[in-house]
Amino acid sequence: MAKISVLAPQVANMIAAGEVVERPASVVKELIENAVDAGADAVTVEIRQGGAAYIRVTDNGCGMDPEDAQAAFLRHATSKIRYEGDLDAIRTLGFRGEALAAVAAVSKIDLFTKPPAAPSGFHVSIEGGEITEAGETGCPDGTTVVVKDLFYNTPARMKFLKKDSTEASYVEAAAEGAALARPSLSIKMIKDGKEGLYTPGDGNMLSALYAVYGRDFTRQLAALSGSQRDVQAGGFISRPSFSRANRGMQSFFVNGRPVRSKLLTAAVDQAYQGRLTGGRFPACFLSLSVSPSAVDVNVHPAKLEVKFAREREVFSAVYQFITAALDSADPLRPEPEEEREQPRSIQPEAPRRQEPVLKTGYRPRLFTFPESRPQGGEPLKSSGQIPYQTKFQAADAGKSPASPAKPAQPLQPAESEPPPALKPRGKEAPPRLEEPIAAEKPTDAPEFRVIGELFATYILVQTQDALVMIDKHAAHERMIYNRLRQAAGGGDGQTLLAPQRVSLSRREKEVLMENQPLLTQAGFGIEDFGEGALMVRQTPMYLEGEDAGYVLSDIAGQLLEGKTPRAESYEKILKSVACKAAVKAGGFTSREEQQDFVARLLADPQVRSCPHGRPVLFVLTRGEVEKQFKRTL
Repeated sequence: MAKISVLAPQVANMIAAGEVVERPASVVKELIENAVDAGADAVTVEIRQGGAAYIRVTDNGCGMDPEDAQAAFLRHATSKIRYEGDLDAIRTLGFRGEALAAVAAVSKIDLFTKPPAAPSGFHVSIEGGEITEAGETGCPDGTTVVVKDLFYNTPARMKFLKKDSTEASYVEAAAEGAALARPSLSIKMIKDGKEGLYTPGDGNMLSALYAVYGRDFTRQLAALSGSQRDVQAGGFISRPSFSRANRGMQSFFVNGRPVRSKLLTAAVDQAYQGRLTGGRFPACFLSLSVSPSAVDVNVHPAKLEVKFAREREVFSAVYQFITAALDSADPLRPEPEEEREQPRSIQPEAPRRQEPVLKTGYRPRLFTFPESRPQGGEPLKSSGQIPYQTKFQAADAGKSPASPAKPAQPLQPAESEPPPALKPRGKEAPPRLEEPIAAEKPTDAPEFRVIGELFATYILVQTQDALVMIDKHAAHERMIYNRLRQAAGGGDGQTLLAPQRVSLSRREKEVLMENQPLLTQAGFGIEDFGEGALMVRQTPMYLEGEDAGYVLSDIAGQLLEGKTPRAESYEKILKSVACKAAVKAGGFTSREEQQDFVARLLADPQVRSCPHGRPVLFVLTRGEVEKQFKRTL
């Protein structure tokens, strides 16, 4: 009996759906691409319940006659290519002929289409890949596709969908990507009956960026353009004074197609090398035009990746274009607005009171400490055995294992001055390195002497019989994190004297407002401040108001991923706050600060690793040192 059989068309289509249709955003992407190929210059996308229940995409393109309307849902049916040679010169977005067939196999579809010259339109209903109804109908010029109950017949795929708000954010990202890739295309987004994104379609990428990210963000951008051999580029990049905690504001387009490319990402990173601090990323919206024969768009089932025939040339061109744009943009003096091309406003803006705009530059800070800390934890460990218990564990000397640890005395501030960590932060009271914290050393700290600092990152400490190297950022981060956790969700925050206005993308702002109770629990106080902006009136303790934008954009990225439950999201928020609030490696710290800091660390056995798991200190015993110098007996 033969073991090899040809799959039924329905099964083949469902397998294709697994490659092409990952989630509702995949459907929206494919339908927008079909609209662009049909000559549309305006598209409306409407979704309900994240798109899993309902998607409607309407365009004003050329429409289809009855014969094509039914043939479009057949597998490998396409109007974009006819011969083998066409694959070497693809100029359209959709060409595989699998998208509509794959979507139809796992959903219920209604299609309404009408060419401008036709007296009437045509309607096709499809369920599970089978046409259930077809006939003439009245409808406007163009094409409307309604997709209902996505994955209704494949429950295994349905369970992998995330919550509605997360799936809706993916749909919005697909619509935004299409708008930025094709600025001449006007896109309108409706989510659960509420209008959201709207781009004018005037052909200007800056207008599309304005619609997606808002006015404040577009002011941070510098124009980019260039031509080198077969590579032409245009777009916008952020000035070095603006950076992000992730790559969420980096988009690449090749011949009008949104793509992912490690090559282009590497070129951007290389161009910004030395201009941004570690762990920060620029915004970049780069549109490349290359010969269709010099790029392969057929390397990914969903056409999300491309491969360049001459990668070195593309990398070099992109690097030089960005470098030239950065060199021409003065980071200390923003370009005067009257000399800058202004995007057409989408809607008239209501007058707003002037608020200070968020600063993005890094400013060194001194150590700030929690008032109290949890007790217990692991004692210090070295690379070998520790023969100096009498010093590092002096607080526990003479106690039985069951005896509770003696709590360390909390740091007492000077009588006339509250601790800097507890002051409301604002323009009037910035922390200064010249003002070390006035306090007494904890009474249960072991004897030690600060020798100095290595690489402006590690504090070197001598005890009676060991050398201790302390990562000041990791240790300070753990101290702050422990204090925030100890607050147990009590909204341990500080009111800002000068509220900070933070510019975010549309999706970031939306997800933060949806999770406002979670942010309040962590100590943030935020308000909606109109298009593309939030007003921060309170931040968690130890976090500078000027750093709120960094942390909130990082939190928004984590929430948009939607991969962790609420409890874990809260923990991640605390870690982000602690990381940003902690003193930075490479920053100057005075000897007085180091002395007080080390006393606190050595007295607290819970500060032995940072919240991310990195070690806080390294212990080199006297015996290990003497062994290296051959002094052991």
